[in-house]
Amino acid sequence: MLTLRGLTFDAAAPRIIVPLFARSLGALRPLAAAADADPAAEVVELRLDPLPEVDFSAALALVRSLTDKPLIVTIRTKAEGGELALMPDAYAAHCRALLAQGGVDALDIEWKACGPHRDALRRAARAAGAAALYSEHHFDGTPATDAMADTLAGMADAGADIAKLAVMPHTAADAARLLEATARAHAARPGVPLITMSMGAIGAVTRFCGGAFGSAATFGVTVGTAASAPGQPSAEVLKEKLFVSGQ
Repeated sequence: MLTLRGLTFDAAAPRIIVPLFARSLGALRPLAAAADADPAAEVVELRLDPLPEVDFSAALALVRSLTDKPLIVTIRTKAEGGELALMPDAYAAHCRALLAQGGVDALDIEWKACGPHRDALRRAARAAGAAALYSEHHFDGTPATDAMADTLAGMADAGADIAKLAVMPHTAADAARLLEATARAHAARPGVPLITMSMGAIGAVTRFCGGAFGSAATFGVTVGTAASAPGQPSAEVLKEKLFVSGQ
């Protein structure tokens, strides 16, 4: 079972992750403070790609100075629906520099976009005392159910400490298939926590009930913060309505 700063990740009681999505250090400060103050926000994700690259180090230091909550550090490239166009070498260099700086509890490593650096970044994360979170995003649709289940299992087999998959549904059946794929992967690889979601309004239900199918965390926004992906509800609403096993 994965534990970050004493916080366990288990589908029986999914964790709520609040993303910090800001375009300047000045705008980032109040977001980090708000996430730290919100009891519903259990984990914080620092999205670095909206910021200038020269501010990455300062942003990490700023957020780490404002919260002791587990911190996921993410550079979301345009290839995965993010803000920053980075070639794999530059992406990996930024990730290594952030790990060397310290304060990273989990590093988001893009499963496809990081190219040949994936395994090296996983090893670097582990060496820095951080978890390796492998991620894949489909903002244009929902892959076949078998493909989604195989992706999650493949991440686990490749050494992921956390496997994350986000997809965009066009129908309610698409959202249901994401849950099915999650359940399959969770049954096949029960030792690796999963984070899965179907995005947008159609997929919003998956953010609340994902734990029943094997997703160990979900994303929500806190007061003053902006959503980093379509369909993210407030952390407060998530805490109130999130499916927790046995409740």
